[in-house]
Amino acid sequence: LVRGTALSDIGLTDAPFLLYVGSRAHYKNFAAMITAYGRWKGSRDVRLVVVGPDWTLDELNSIEDLGIEDRVDLLSIVDDDTLCVLYNHALAFVYPSLYEGFGIPLLEAMACGCPVIASKIDTAVEVAGDCPIYFDLEHNDSMIAAFDVAMNEGRKSPRTRRGIQHAGKFSWDKCARGTLEVYRSLV
Repeated sequence: LVRGTALSDIGLTDAPFLLYVGSRAHYKNFAAMITAYGRWKGSRDVRLVVVGPDWTLDELNSIEDLGIEDRVDLLSIVDDDTLCVLYNHALAFVYPSLYEGFGIPLLEAMACGCPVIASKIDTAVEVAGDCPIYFDLEHNDSMIAAFDVAMNEGRKSPRTRRGIQHAGKFSWDKCARGTLEVYRSLV
């Protein structure tokens, strides 16, 4: 378990980084993201921090083939406080999924004032509204362009401020109350 309240506590420097959190199953589109990151000119100055399970052999080979092994960090398991530190320091959170059920990481990132780069899928648009920097899954260079937008806008953009406000509309309490209301309406 990785724990820390500062980047140095978890073995990271203050260098800017993109953040990816979660599973890297096929539908998460991690392979496309790592390829886009490897092709992005900004990757020379911006690291990629990945939170999730250990690398697969295919992922390690892709990272090596792209020549980015010195710019990619993996944190296998982090606690919630450390995840919050990462969201609060990341240049942007990247959410490249092909499809999703909901999108809690989108809300977590936005609540921390972290810019979000997301594939323009129905779930992301429904959950995050107009706050993310969206990219088109049909165009490979669209994700790279989104990286550039995030780098240029930074963390203090109007989009990020909207994200903080938007994320505030969601809570576990509201979810529980809504679920209870549905159950009561069925009785």
